[in-house]
Amino acid sequence: MLDGTSPWSLHFAQNAALIFASIFFLPLSTFILFFSYALGFFLGQDVPRRRNRIRSFPAFEPETILVTGVGMTKGLALARLFYEAGHDVIGADFEPYGVPVCGKYSKSLHKFYRLPKPTVEDGSAYYINALLRVVKREKVDLWVSCSGVASAVEDGEAKEVIERRSSCRAVQFDVATTSMLHEKNTFIEETQRLGLPVPETHKVTSRDAVHKVLHHTKRKSYIMKSVGVDDAVRGDMTILPRRTVSQTYDHVAQLPISSQKPWVLQQFIKGKEYCTHSLVVEGEVKAFVACPSAELLMHYEALPSDSALSRAMLAFTREFVERGGKNMTGHLSFDFLVDENVSEKGAELVLNPIECNPRAHTAVVLFTGQGQEMAKAYLSLLSNNMINGNGHAMGAAEERIVSPVEPAKYYWVGHDLINLVLLPLLRLLQGRIRLSEWIRGCSDFLTHLLFWRDGTFTIWDPLPWWWLYHVYWPGQFLACILQRRKWSRINSQQPPQHAPYPPKVASLGGVPTVHTDVPITAVFLFLFICGAVAHMTIFQLNNRRGHKFIISGMLFGFCMARITTCVMRIVWATRPRHVPIAIAAQIFVAAGVVLLLVINLIFAQRIVRAAHPHSGWHPLFSAFFTAIYVLIVITLIMLITANTQSFYTLNSNTKRIDRDIVLYGGTFNAIISFLPFPLVIGGLVIPRETRVEKFGAGRFRTKVAILLTATFLLCLGASFRVGTNYKSPRPINDPPAYFDKACFYIFNFAVEIVVIILFVVVRVDRRFHVPDGSKRPGDYSGINAMPSKESTLANYSRGMIRSEEETFDDANAHEQRGEAQKMTGDQRV
Repeated sequence: MLDGTSPWSLHFAQNAALIFASIFFLPLSTFILFFSYALGFFLGQDVPRRRNRIRSFPAFEPETILVTGVGMTKGLALARLFYEAGHDVIGADFEPYGVPVCGKYSKSLHKFYRLPKPTVEDGSAYYINALLRVVKREKVDLWVSCSGVASAVEDGEAKEVIERRSSCRAVQFDVATTSMLHEKNTFIEETQRLGLPVPETHKVTSRDAVHKVLHHTKRKSYIMKSVGVDDAVRGDMTILPRRTVSQTYDHVAQLPISSQKPWVLQQFIKGKEYCTHSLVVEGEVKAFVACPSAELLMHYEALPSDSALSRAMLAFTREFVERGGKNMTGHLSFDFLVDENVSEKGAELVLNPIECNPRAHTAVVLFTGQGQEMAKAYLSLLSNNMINGNGHAMGAAEERIVSPVEPAKYYWVGHDLINLVLLPLLRLLQGRIRLSEWIRGCSDFLTHLLFWRDGTFTIWDPLPWWWLYHVYWPGQFLACILQRRKWSRINSQQPPQHAPYPPKVASLGGVPTVHTDVPITAVFLFLFICGAVAHMTIFQLNNRRGHKFIISGMLFGFCMARITTCVMRIVWATRPRHVPIAIAAQIFVAAGVVLLLVINLIFAQRIVRAAHPHSGWHPLFSAFFTAIYVLIVITLIMLITANTQSFYTLNSNTKRIDRDIVLYGGTFNAIISFLPFPLVIGGLVIPRETRVEKFGAGRFRTKVAILLTATFLLCLGASFRVGTNYKSPRPINDPPAYFDKACFYIFNFAVEIVVIILFVVVRVDRRFHVPDGSKRPGDYSGINAMPSKESTLANYSRGMIRSEEETFDDANAHEQRGEAQKMTGDQRV
């Protein structure tokens, strides 16, 4: 079998050969199609007649059921079961490369909708919105998810959105449960937590970790499995350690192991493999089947429901579900390895759960013919009574776990024709197998053809079977040739996911749009440009006359950062699927406000030094501010790194760490934004031993009011941002009200532009200016420049001040300023 490492020329030949085989057998398949229609007219009307009889009962109320994944056998089988039970079935699925799926043309569907597929570039937003539109348009009562391996988590997100925004109920686990069951290592950890037996399993994120496990457990054997979906290595069942150390190292060296693509090292257990399929509704198992499994399962044969193995696997499933809680609703499939322990008391079979798939299993096809029972099991989620075949309500007395009754054995004729007849014939012609082996394969194929059932074919609904082999798969093979894509396991191999990955959780403001965000952002862009021009003009005019006020340059830098932020947000709105642009835009939003926080701290420090010169100029107080500035820089670096890394990893633990860092950074910024309050208020309340040192222009109380106003605005924005981040993450398609765009612009750009305008209007360059080189008490007011030391001491000998005017030190302000100017020779520049 070819895989992702095989040469493209071989993949091209494989695709071309399969297309040729489809064309070669087209006349025969078309004859079977029309013969089935003709035969079904006389013999194959049992299902339609049964459906019409059920719908004729006055007490029967059909439900509208949406089944996604009808292009796969499991989705098509469930759609047919609901159709047989008399309900209206809406089908939906992806259509890769635009080729219609086979289930689209099934008689069981009332309507079909094509869904956009979640991708790395687009995320799941378009898919979930499309699904929600179908639910609302068709007034769907129940959504039955038959997701594939690559979209299970996205369906978990969709379930939460649909059940929150409509009355529809979903047979699908939520995101947390789906993620936990989907990844091999977290499933094993959860099973251990519930106190159920599991094989020894290690999560590894490096080759060194693999060799460390193998070195310390030399008497055990292991197999390695990728935690995520990777068709290129999915079939690799190499037992480790290999015969020699060098062979082991060579094999492990070929595996793409990293923290972003973790693997599990699981103890190898000799024994037969089995799989199960179960329907779980609100913590109860409603339907169950077990069957032998294989590494590539294309033949299904149910175990008898009363067999010891089937009962044991059902007991494990029920215990797992019961311990999981009442919130579990969805499809649950376990893979077991059955080990046989022989002792004096006899042989004992031990179940070892190795994997869990939180989605429908193709084994659901074994329930064919039990439409009434299966529909009742699914619709128990709606608490509606079903009508049985006799027109009577099916009450609680008939409650039982649905199991296949005398199920047929299932195969897929296209798969068996290739793998049992044509490929062995090629090997026979090459001399690689004996004639007897090819004859044995042909015998097995004939047995399946005569006595088994095709998983897609039914005599009353044959078109999906014909479409699958002569339209859908040839279309997929042709698309692979045209796009030079490789595939494995008769599934078009998806291109490997690559970073950066689109976000899956909602954030403040969401993804910007052209019609809403561009006009609003353009207004703020203009305001920030005006702010930049104003502060730079002030800076240049002051600089020409020797009045150095570096903070005006910092305010200009902040405005320029916000101009860049607005430009990036507008570009993001025009290219919403471009993840790098989204990363840059979000980083500029988070990082830009730091400059304003630092400026407020500088103003607060100057006010404290003016009110308490000896304390404010103390080395410990100065070291305190230096430490804060260092922490601000470190925190900013951490925030940028965590925000960026969250787009470049799929590892849940790494994402958790990134979120913790973001929460820390937001909390730190909120504290820094609030810090001027206690500093300034404390400086005013604590009794002073000296007068307030005058600096800059204007009254001292006005400086305090300006700083507290700016602090309130910035603290309001920072507190809102961090407060909403502490809320539980919500899917990107279902943002909470506090993440609305209005909140984004008010608590980010609006409060900031008010501060920028405030600083221009009140001329902070004059009010908060201090003499160059200030480094000790008296430098602000210029007293240190007085020729007489006695005068200086007299100025500081006034005692504690208690009146309101004296608290703010505004009494005789003009006279004191005039004296200071005379003493300093008008040093204020």
